[in-house]
Amino acid sequence: MILDILAFSLTGWFQDALGELTRYFSTMNVTQWGIVSACSVFFGFLCLRGTGLKV
Repeated sequence: MILDILAFSLTGWFQDALGELTRYFSTMNVTQWGIVSACSVFFGFLCLRGTGLKV
């Protein structure tokens, strides 16, 4: 357990995560990009609206 903590590299973890995200986003088609962008816009409007959200 201690060796796992000592061997953990935050920089290596970020590089692996960035590489995985790059590979994932490079294989997305137009429909998937449309869904991601629509969700981003919707989330942005929810953030602008504030905490007075009545669901």
